[in-house]
Amino acid sequence: MYTNPSNIAKTLVQLLERNALIINRVIQGYEPSRKLCVFEGMRKTLAASFFPSLEIEPTSGSNQWATTRAQRPRYSFNCVLTVLNDNEDYGVEYIATIMTVLAEILTDPTNLQMLVLNETVWDHRGGLLDTRILDSLVEDITYNASKDGTIRTVEFSWFALIHEPFPESKWDVIDPEFPTVIRPRIV
Repeated sequence: MYTNPSNIAKTLVQLLERNALIINRVIQGYEPSRKLCVFEGMRKTLAASFFPSLEIEPTSGSNQWATTRAQRPRYSFNCVLTVLNDNEDYGVEYIATIMTVLAEILTDPTNLQMLVLNETVWDHRGGLLDTRILDSLVEDITYNASKDGTIRTVEFSWFALIHEPFPESKWDVIDPEFPTVIRPRIV
């Protein structure tokens, strides 16, 4: 589990920024002056000017062996979409429509295997490669996560599965004076 989940969140934020035109077109159909604000991490409070907002935060990581020379960590993220909506007539439609577009982007096959920003993994031949998400998906969506006056939220979880091979040197005889953890670094 060498991949920093913060870098995976940054990768997800970048994906949403690449698709901002599509997302914001939907939002502006309801509120012409608004755009989606995307944040890495949950905020204690948000000013009304930041709505609609999407907050993305890592929640857990688990690991399994892929082969004897590679592991596959799976990182889970909690995502909260929040809207400020004064019109009760289309409150559900508004947040559900935004969530539908986000789910469409996050489950599109072309977006399931992205390069992770600022991360590298060992190549089996000894070099470094960009870290790539092996698989990802929106797992569940809670449309009625909360409603407080004019504020509505949708919560969903998203996961990213990473393939992390070890360098060949990990299988050599270990020198007790040499550190055991060798992290790939971007040079």
